[in-house]
Amino acid sequence: MSNGPMYSIGQVADRLGLAVSTLRWWEKCGLITPAARESGRRRYSEDDLRRIAMIQLWQTMAAMSLDEIGAFLTGRTDDTTWRAAVESRIAACDEQLARLNAARATLAHMLRCPNDHPADRCPYLAASIDEYLSTGVMPASPISTATPPSIS
Repeated sequence: MSNGPMYSIGQVADRLGLAVSTLRWWEKCGLITPAARESGRRRYSEDDLRRIAMIQLWQTMAAMSLDEIGAFLTGRTDDTTWRAAVESRIAACDEQLARLNAARATLAHMLRCPNDHPADRCPYLAASIDEYLSTGVMPASPISTATPPSIS
């Protein structure tokens, strides 16, 4: 048992802004283990709080899944599993950034489009729709720096 302060599951949940059910689920997934049990009740140490905060940080700031976090937490230096999980997450972030940048460019263009009704009259959007219909492949972004195609 830890020598420092111990916290109930409710105290931990309140302090870190989590649902009690989340902590139970993370325990079931093997991500956390309470430092002790007193009369069947979970008791968490300061080290447990740090681990839970780390999981929250990785979920929020690194957009990691619980499976990815689990691989990262194993921390075995002779195994590249956690490194592979991080590399995979970086690749997924890069893909998501590309999609978000294309979405932002499309939306910004729609706001700047000189046509009163971009859905019907924007030559960039019309060209993108034509490309999609002819190839079956969604264009990365309908916005181009080229001269807009003419509308017939």
